[in-house]
Amino acid sequence: MSTSADQPGYNSGRTLFIVISGIIGLMVILAFTLAWVDSRMLNEINAYKSAGLTNLPRNGADPGELLDFAARQGIECESADALVSRSGDCASVLDIARTVNDYKTTHSLIWSFVALSTIALIVTFTLFIHQASSNLQYLRAEGQKFTPGWAVGWFFIPFMNFFQPSRVVHELVKASGSTDTRDPRAWQNANPPDGFIISSWWTLVVIAILFGPRGISFFVGRGDIEDWAASGRLLVWSDLFQVLPLVLTVIVVSRLQRAQEIRHQLVLARQIRSLRNP
Repeated sequence: MSTSADQPGYNSGRTLFIVISGIIGLMVILAFTLAWVDSRMLNEINAYKSAGLTNLPRNGADPGELLDFAARQGIECESADALVSRSGDCASVLDIARTVNDYKTTHSLIWSFVALSTIALIVTFTLFIHQASSNLQYLRAEGQKFTPGWAVGWFFIPFMNFFQPSRVVHELVKASGSTDTRDPRAWQNANPPDGFIISSWWTLVVIAILFGPRGISFFVGRGDIEDWAASGRLLVWSDLFQVLPLVLTVIVVSRLQRAQEIRHQLVLARQIRSLRNP
């Protein structure tokens, strides 16, 4: 059995936890912002439906597309010159196109921040998991199935990442949460803490990835205004749903970080007693 002298030093996950919490806080704000933007557009779509429209223009920058849209909707706007001068009903066509374009632009801008935040979260979260797994040797916990490398690797292997990450985090929390520092393998027989929270967390993460706002486009097209409305309703709920796995991620990381801090103090106390009573 290895001794504390030849083990790597313990690295607290407090800093990474703070960074992860900050990133997730930003992502929660972005999720609510997306829900607000999608909700406003849904209200506009419902208003257009009430006015008798059956579709919306796809490309507001193309005069030909706008003229075709006006013809299909029975709107009296028949020339590019009328569009440029906003004559008659062409003004309404341009207003509808501007509403759709502003929505798409705002949506894309917010999603660019979401993408950057997601990358930052993935990087910091995997660093946290690798560090937590590496700490176990110093924390006098042995017999883990997952090495630090595989503790991170299973998150990126297709299909296996549907269930293996939950097992990785479950093992980390279980090994870190044991208060028996005499037997390095005692944690294996301990009652698993937070098992339901961890399973629920990863299940919600997978659902959020598969059925998130970006996945809605695969299930609902935008062939007519009814499709626009259905897509809008799903987007609002999907935006709000993203908050659940994000909040649970903070809870899981917090409990793992706290468990390792407590076990670290127990290991230090045991080492001090050993020095005083050789």
